[in-house]
Parts: sequence; structure tokens; C-alpha cells
Amino acid sequence: MEGIILAHPHPAPARRLVSSLVLLLAACGADTSAGTEPNTDAELSSSSGAIATTTTTGTGSTEAPTSGTTGDASTTSSTSSTSTDTGELGTTGSTSEPGTTGEPGSTGEPVDPGDEPPVDLCAHQDDAPPAVDAPKAINDDPAFIQVYVNNIENLKIQGEQCPGDWTDLIAYMKSIQPSPDLFLVQQISDSAQLDTLVKRMTDEMPGIFEGIIADADPWTQLSPCGKEKEKQTNAIIIRQGRFSVVGEKHVWQSWVNKDGACVRNNQARTRNVMVKLHDKIADKDVTVASLHWATAQGEGPDPACAKQNVLEADEKLHKKGFGGELVLFGGDFNEPDRKDNGDWRPWYAEANGDVGGALNYRDPIFRACKSGGGVQACLDDNWTIGGDKRIDMLFGKDGHGCRARTRRAHTITYAEAEAAAKELTGDTDPDLNYSEHRGIRAEFYY
Repeated sequence: MEGIILAHPHPAPARRLVSSLVLLLAACGADTSAGTEPNTDAELSSSSGAIATTTTTGTGSTEAPTSGTTGDASTTSSTSSTSTDTGELGTTGSTSEPGTTGEPGSTGEPVDPGDEPPVDLCAHQDDAPPAVDAPKAINDDPAFIQVYVNNIENLKIQGEQCPGDWTDLIAYMKSIQPSPDLFLVQQISDSAQLDTLVKRMTDEMPGIFEGIIADADPWTQLSPCGKEKEKQTNAIIIRQGRFSVVGEKHVWQSWVNKDGACVRNNQARTRNVMVKLHDKIADKDVTVASLHWATAQGEGPDPACAKQNVLEADEKLHKKGFGGELVLFGGDFNEPDRKDNGDWRPWYAEANGDVGGALNYRDPIFRACKSGGGVQACLDDNWTIGGDKRIDMLFGKDGHGCRARTRRAHTITYAEAEAAAKELTGDTDPDLNYSEHRGIRAEFYY
């Protein structure tokens, strides 16, 4: 079987001479620690341990709020033992004693444990996900979680300098089962605007939702869309019935290319937020990050320092106190997956295990395109901005470093959101989109 290496067995005579020989063993170790956090990033972690959260209760919800929720991450804890994937290779369960099988060449001596081939923990990473029941309004299936991502562009509304109708996306989410378990949000204005989004989700959809924001009151910036977009930060929205927060959130600044060198960007909107969660239904831990990288400002193959950003994101997801049975990140990367000639950009080639990337994450949209054939044309159809670029994505892998299995990955078109809003309200403006960025949803399996 591919990935299994057979060690050469020791000759029996050599084993009979072991007792008469003295072996001198020397071990040499290497420091494999990831190192300390960059000094420029040290102040970005929460010093108090408190996570800014927003929680609302909808009158029509079918899910009870989490009791005793304070919004302080230091008061939330969980214990989860690592589960064994029953799809992995294991022992055969044979009851025959060593050396008594009667097989030709049997020495009658115990088998050296070193003769057993190593188990390939990722042998099944490209298998289809397990069969599950038809989705219900609220996802109570321990096998998977329902994840969304979107740059919501400060909840665009009619009459603004850059108008839109963000409620179309809520209507779409309401039309799809199951309700979101996770929603990774970029470009929310502040905690007050996150409150608005969380309340609307709780009022309109099954479940009670809670938000974790990078900065409750980010500093302002100039924007071509005026005052409505002068504050921008990022957030993670969780469904309380599915997840509880474990430990502290972690916030860090993205890299940007300035004069040919990667330096920390200074925009509030590029402050990424990460949190560890406990899945109360599956009894597993998940670490998830909402990312917003800087726009390209340099030259060469990596003009936005995107490769450095993705390498750091992977390091963050596995830092002490985080990790879990799944690690997920998603957001607005501000750099496409491909160059103009169709080649993969360095950051994407590093991230996507399906194209040989060393980080070995699963991009569920790519996976769906690969399964259907015509990858490049399919990816073109799944653009997220400008009608021709895919800069918004989701990625995931499991606790063994294997590509996460995914199903029903989908890019949410403006027409679909418009149709859902019309069905829900009977009235909508077809000229207003929910965002300049098209959102994505996918099921991620443990």
C-alpha cells in the first residue's frame, strides 16, 4: 500500500549474537520549537484574557442560550480526549502466537516491533466524507460542521456612498440547511456593528449566535467609500449550541510588502483573529481564524507577502493552547490563487495540499472543482470579486496534518441571495448586492 514502508527484518543469527555484544548508542537532538512570537506582534495578544463577545437571544429560536456565559474566555474550559479515526489502518486482531504459524521461513522467535510498517495517518484524506443524514435546520450531526466566510464590507445598505443590501446574504443563509455553525467575517466596523449582524442572524435563523471580534473599536482609515467604511476589523461568529470558547482569543497583524521587504501592515482591517472552540456535539476541539491580508504593494511573485502570511497563519493555528481535531482559516486574502498565466501563486501552492502544497490544507472549492473536472474553468466560475478573481477562500486540515474532508462547497452568487431575499420578503432591489465579495460555504468533516 502506498505510504507504507517495510523495514528489512534482522537475520536470526544476528539476534542470537546480541547478548554477546555491547552497543554504544549516541542520540543527537534538534530544536524543533517554532520560536518566540515576533516582537512586533507581542502586544496583539489579549493581556486580560477577556474576549469581546456579542450574544443575542431570538424569540423564535429553537436553541437555548448557553447558561452562565460571561463573554470572558478565561471562565470557559473544556476537556477533550483525542479520538481515534476508525478509518485509519490498525492491527489485524490476530490471536496466533509468534513463531507458531507454521508459515515457511518461520523462525519461532518473537517478531521485532521494528518490522511493523508505520501507519499512514493521511491514507484516507482524499476519501469521500462519511454518509450523513439529510441536513436539518440546526446541525446536530457530530460528523461535520457548517462553515461560511464573507467580507461583508461594513454591512452595506441602500443610500450609502457604496450602496448594497447585506440582508440578502442573511436570507440566503436562512434558505439553506443547516444553519451556520461558524461564520468567518471580514471588514466589520466595530462591536456595535457586529451586535447588529449577530442579532439579525439570531432573529432570522435557527440557533443563538455569538461574536468574537479582533478589535471592539478599531482605529479609522481613509476609504473611497467614505465614513461608512472608515472602521474595519474582523470577527468570528459561532453558534452557541454547537461551540463554546476555550481559552483566550489571539490577534495578530498581517504582513505587507513595502519597498521589497515584508513588514507588519498598519491597517486595523488586517488584524487577524483566532480562537479555540470546543464542539459540544462532537466532543472535539477546533481552532479557527478569520484573516484579512493587505493589498499588494510590491513587485515580484509575492507582491503582498501572502506566502509569509499563510506560513504564519499555519504556525498560529498550531501554537501552544490552540490546534485540535480540526484547524480552519478563511477570509479575504487580497491576492488570487492564480497568476495571469494560470500558474498557482506561491502562497496558494504552499497552502493547498491537492496541488502539492507542504502545508497540506484542503480548499473545499478546489476539491469540488477537481472532482467535477475542468478545474481552471470551474475556479473561474467561483470568482469572489470583480467577476474574475478568487481572493476569498476557506482552508482546513485535521489534527494529524491531513487534508480535511469536505462536502457541498459552494460560492454564493448574487442571484441566489437575491432570489432568497425575494422569496423571504417579497421585495428586493436587484441592483444591490450583499457585498462586493461573494461568500463561500462548505461542510468540514472530522
